[in-house]
Amino acid sequence: MIEKFIDSVLIIDDKEEEIVTLHNLLKSKDIWVKYKNPKECSSKLRNRKIIFLDIYLSETATELKGHISEIRKILKAIIGQNFGTYGIVIWTNHFQHVDTFREKIHLDKGQYDLPLFICGLDKQKYLRDGYDNLFSDLEAALKTNIASNFFINWSILVNQGRDKAITEIFNLVPDYQKQDKNLEFLLFKLAQNYTGMPIDKIDDYPLSVDAIKAFNDLLVSEVNTASKKLSIFSSTKEIKYIDNEKKIIQAETKINKSEELYNIFAEINSQLLIDQTYISQDKVIPGNVYAVIGADDQFKHPRLPDNSKPIIIEMTPPCDFSNNKSYKPRVLAGYYYDSDGKKPTSENFYKELYPLKIKGLDKSQIVIFDFSILGFIKAADLKDANKYKILFRTKDKLFADILQKMSSHIARLGLSIIR
Repeated sequence: MIEKFIDSVLIIDDKEEEIVTLHNLLKSKDIWVKYKNPKECSSKLRNRKIIFLDIYLSETATELKGHISEIRKILKAIIGQNFGTYGIVIWTNHFQHVDTFREKIHLDKGQYDLPLFICGLDKQKYLRDGYDNLFSDLEAALKTNIASNFFINWSILVNQGRDKAITEIFNLVPDYQKQDKNLEFLLFKLAQNYTGMPIDKIDDYPLSVDAIKAFNDLLVSEVNTASKKLSIFSSTKEIKYIDNEKKIIQAETKINKSEELYNIFAEINSQLLIDQTYISQDKVIPGNVYAVIGADDQFKHPRLPDNSKPIIIEMTPPCDFSNNKSYKPRVLAGYYYDSDGKKPTSENFYKELYPLKIKGLDKSQIVIFDFSILGFIKAADLKDANKYKILFRTKDKLFADILQKMSSHIARLGLSIIR
């Protein structure tokens, strides 16, 4: 597993003669490897999957904290904020130093990309006995770190799935004379199908974004197929979260009051459920969510709670949108507010969307849509940011859930009976 992850290595050591055997071993595995003396570490580098570091790099430090301080200076110098995923192997026979290093490097958060994992190996053992067991020792060390083990395996699966998805698409058009044009057509149809955007409405719509989203679905299919044998998690009774206040939250806890964990959930939900990047005020698309700006707007929620902001969501069914059967956008009214408030209990409401992180707001939010306030609006009004300002677009899974629950609510049948 670990050999598939490691395609490049950086070795930082003040004694080059001690790393020659390691350098040769890595090269023999067809791994790109580079050695640097600590004095040469002064400028940013491209990603290296593993960085081997001697814990004692400083020529002047006499205590451990001085050596760790020197390593942190080096990392700040060579690693940027878009360096990518990597791990650090600390050479030491005092493994308590690794925990100390982890504590100190955490203070550098935000200054550069922190490592995916940090583990310790005994340099003297390899100098004495050779490096034959290096990869098995490294893999054994990583198996105790479930999160790192998962992300490494996920990275390998994504790379394999990416290559397979690309190859399979290319193989559909094996004739090189026709390949470029025909593949462009296939990508165009994938992109158009993803949003359902009619050709006469595309204009300057960034269709390449939807091509990437559609291709991501092919990648997901390949990754899912390849990951069936992957086993990561320990017993669910042992899974817990420890926040900054040292509260331990078990996985099976029914109600979680940790604000730190709640905000993390909000960030993840935002990544999974909404798109806050590829949105356009000029394009009215099903799933677009707008802030209501007008003071006397007809779709402002009539029972707006204190400290909440009114919104609407465009709810035209995708089939009507893609077949040009929508003459006026259909919208639901709603609102959002800080998630430390209470969730409404009305049966009219769609109230699944929380916690959520909306750009520009410090606190996590609860988003509500009211099935009883449904109407039509001019597309020109939705394009006017002085009336409605686009906030985000719901992703397919969320939009389908809202549409399904709205349909169930509207389609309810009943009888008025005198008893």
